[in-house]
Amino acid sequence: MAKQLQAVRRKAQAMLSRWIAGKEPAPEKLFLWNMIGSAVYAGASLILTYMTIRIVGDVKGGIFGIALTIAQMLVYIAYYEIRNFQVTDIAGHYQFSEYHMVKILNCAVMMLISVLYAGVKGYGRGKALIVIGVCAYRMLDGYADLYESEFHRSGRLDLAGKSMTFRTILSVGVYFLLLIVKKDILTAVIGAIISGILGVYIFNIQVFHYLKGTKIRISRTNLWNILKDCFPLFLGMFLWTYLLSAPRIAVDNAMASEYQAYFQVLFLPVSVINLLAGFMIRPKQVALSEMYAAGKMDAFAGEIKKMLAILAGFTGLCMAGGYLTGIPVLEFLVHCDLKNYRGMFVFLIFSGGINAAAYILYFVLVIFRKRSSILLGYGISSLIALCLLTPLTKRLGLWGASFGYCISITALLVTLAVGMRRPKGAVDHQ
Repeated sequence: MAKQLQAVRRKAQAMLSRWIAGKEPAPEKLFLWNMIGSAVYAGASLILTYMTIRIVGDVKGGIFGIALTIAQMLVYIAYYEIRNFQVTDIAGHYQFSEYHMVKILNCAVMMLISVLYAGVKGYGRGKALIVIGVCAYRMLDGYADLYESEFHRSGRLDLAGKSMTFRTILSVGVYFLLLIVKKDILTAVIGAIISGILGVYIFNIQVFHYLKGTKIRISRTNLWNILKDCFPLFLGMFLWTYLLSAPRIAVDNAMASEYQAYFQVLFLPVSVINLLAGFMIRPKQVALSEMYAAGKMDAFAGEIKKMLAILAGFTGLCMAGGYLTGIPVLEFLVHCDLKNYRGMFVFLIFSGGINAAAYILYFVLVIFRKRSSILLGYGISSLIALCLLTPLTKRLGLWGASFGYCISITALLVTLAVGMRRPKGAVDHQ
């Protein structure tokens, strides 16, 4: 009987994986699923923050907001920027099992640091558990990224998009169901973690095994080389997410929890512009890498200029829309009075456009393998944020956090742009 049940379970899993994988779609559907997945994944942060504030109030919502901010910063330890290296590893220098070993190590380090961070900050038991729980929930995204990267490298970007879509809908749905019923953030976060684990198993692990027919092997071969190769990219991206988190951390340090809730509401739409940058650059990563390897620099530069032009136009539209309708929409969503923050909201959107442009230049430098330029850019801008943000926030409140963010992200854009300069025809693999 046990063997029969096991056989039925394996058959059901194979059928589900076959349904998810489907046939290899046309190129436009690869892009469509990537766009849907990225939109759902990015939109989840807005929905989680806004609806949590609406359901449990601005004080508890502010606690959840800073927990999500910390998690979004620390999750880059789990990501370790393996994806951008793995996807552009055209020659296949490292095996999936080797990337997997590094990913497990990074996820463990992320959770250890989240526990230490909550302890060092002196959070109370309830707030500390929420912070650690939200970090565990986001850590699952970092782990799933390993499989989504392999789908991407194998020409199945649609499967990465499906994974982000279905996993996010499942876990966010369970979170809100429990939050509405229990009115307790920690209970809802635990439910999101459990459903998130289930989502990773169904949409990543099982689909990978179905397509690849390969068991995961924990190998130490090339472990140090992957850590070494990806470390400059990880450090750069970790500093980038610190730049995104720094104004909210400064507000957490200098102001009451309800102001954290207000700033979260105003700041999160900035990620919509960054989402567009991701839509444009991610599907073209492999093609751009091949252009660069073939020395087709005119075509390469043309693609980047086109992306930046579209980004500038989109930022302008968002600023206009934010000025005309942004505040009433946000007030409806969270039931908070935000009328005094209209100018700040538009200013943050402008800053978001600068950040998104820097994000595109970062990907270019990854392809160029200009690790030192990446580190220099993020190092300078992070140092500016560290020195400016808390003093400005203490003196000017939320406007201080906004000014400090804009100054630091502008410094990043300038230094990355300078780092892109190189002799014509030169290939830098430092």
